[in-house]
Amino acid sequence: MNQVRVISFDLDDTLWAIWPVIDRAEALLHDHLCTHFPRITEHHDRTDLRRLRNALNEERPDIAHDLTELRRVSFESLLEQYDYDANASYDLVARFLELRHDVTLYPDVVPALEILSDKFTLIAVSNGNADVSRLGIGKFFSGQVSARSVGVKKPDPKIFQKACEIVNAKSFEVLHVGDHPLEDVLGSQEAGLPAVWINRSGDQWPHDRQTHLEVTDLTELVKRLNQV
Repeated sequence: MNQVRVISFDLDDTLWAIWPVIDRAEALLHDHLCTHFPRITEHHDRTDLRRLRNALNEERPDIAHDLTELRRVSFESLLEQYDYDANASYDLVARFLELRHDVTLYPDVVPALEILSDKFTLIAVSNGNADVSRLGIGKFFSGQVSARSVGVKKPDPKIFQKACEIVNAKSFEVLHVGDHPLEDVLGSQEAGLPAVWINRSGDQWPHDRQTHLEVTDLTELVKRLNQV
């Protein structure tokens, strides 16, 4: 990894825990629905709304890579079903995105990004709809790539190739860091990038093909890279 000059980071569950964020956002949005669209919540609790959205993911593979549009369409469908203005789906998804960006970073994130951004170009690569420019860490990143912007989700190599294009780097010059063994590690390796598995939970590696490096957090990543 001596040739690495760029580090690409997954976001959800790599820089923060995502499900507490989603659970809180969906709870607050359900409260909003209760107030403004009560006919929906008379028939659907939060669990049911999530189930309907997950079902839509299977029904609409054409937008499965775009979590924002997938959620908006799920709102649109419910609004139409219960005789509300379907255009309200745009406001609802905007409200959700605002709540979705209320994240709590892991404590190692900011100190590590401060150090790494002095030595490497940093870019975000995510299947989700988090925007680093809406977070306090945006200043550390030179760009970001999302499944929505590329039209495919990780582990598709195209998303990693796009990241390389944005930073004008060869694949072997970009080190990808992420929590998901398939989407982040094997996906980036398939695109020719060296990969780091950030394993905060102490899980066992589940695949035959090995990651280039495994760390428990970004503090360890900084230490390991300083040894290269």
